[in-house]
Amino acid sequence: METAPSLDTWTSGFLLAVALGIFLFTLLISSRNKKNLPIAFLILAFSVILFQYVLFWTRYEETFPYLVLLPPLCYYVTGPLLYLYLLRLYKKEVSFNYALHFLPAAIALIPNVVLWMKYLGLTESRIVFLKLIQQHWFIAAHMLIYTFLFFRLVYKNTDKSSELSKVRNRWTRILASLYFVFVLAYISYYVLVRFPFFSSEWDYMISVTMSLGIYTIGYFIFMQPQIFNGELYSQLFLPIKNKNESFEASLMSELFEKLTQHMEQEKPFIDNELRLVHLADQLGFSTHLLSKVINKKAGKNFNQFVNEYRLLEAQRLLSEGDASSIKSIYFDVGFNNKATFYNAFKKKFNCTPTQYRNAQTEGLKT
Repeated sequence: METAPSLDTWTSGFLLAVALGIFLFTLLISSRNKKNLPIAFLILAFSVILFQYVLFWTRYEETFPYLVLLPPLCYYVTGPLLYLYLLRLYKKEVSFNYALHFLPAAIALIPNVVLWMKYLGLTESRIVFLKLIQQHWFIAAHMLIYTFLFFRLVYKNTDKSSELSKVRNRWTRILASLYFVFVLAYISYYVLVRFPFFSSEWDYMISVTMSLGIYTIGYFIFMQPQIFNGELYSQLFLPIKNKNESFEASLMSELFEKLTQHMEQEKPFIDNELRLVHLADQLGFSTHLLSKVINKKAGKNFNQFVNEYRLLEAQRLLSEGDASSIKSIYFDVGFNNKATFYNAFKKKFNCTPTQYRNAQTEGLKT
């Protein structure tokens, strides 16, 4: 007598991970930063793989048989998607021919389409390429090739001449390493499954490793601005050693004066994509030192420090009766989000930008 399909603690947890993955995909795809779209679809692909595994383990696969061939398709898109993201990160030209990277995925899509048409009653044809997409070592080789391409990209672009380059290389190595963990988990499954000691718990633990690898990538993508601002690395707050306090205070004051002059004269804050590494390169500082200067002398973190200048610039434009719309002003001074601008402006000036402009207009009339 066959056991009825059911969920256990492990599969329930994996189902939650699938839901979180889809939620993360939705957030990334709806954001204004289109550079993260490859990562969004990478997370979606892994969520589909994990969902199919849950169906297999819980025997719900018989209820949803039309998803059974999706994992190979998803595996074949992971490498090209992450490689596309990294190429854009390094500002490499991505030609139209890049679509050829998805050729194995396109081949894996064909049997899926045939399967769906069969369940819809649209065809009785046999499923083509079925044995081909079920070759797990082809998939493993494909993902290993892309792992090599990731690390080669880092090696060929090892440039320590700027803070941006150093942080970007470290960031890329993290992503490539996480993907490598994901590939090793995949390979280990098809190696360990051949041994008699292999059990469902081993199967689950491999999927846990895969889940952690991919969802950590998703988390790091969300934290990318903070990473490029240096805020996630404690070593960036580097103390000045073997110096007395008075010398350090004097040095901090001198560097802070150089920073404020640059902010007032060059107005780098109007760049909506400004990061700590960019500002450090402009000043000739290291991110370590610039973080320390801002924290010590301004008593703020990088985002708070930059937004203060953006708000003062917005105040100036509003006071001068600039004919620009509020939307134009918030974007022109460096804010990407109207709600963020309104909240920050109201907190600083105790009124909305519209109220501030109206008050200035009334003052001019009188």
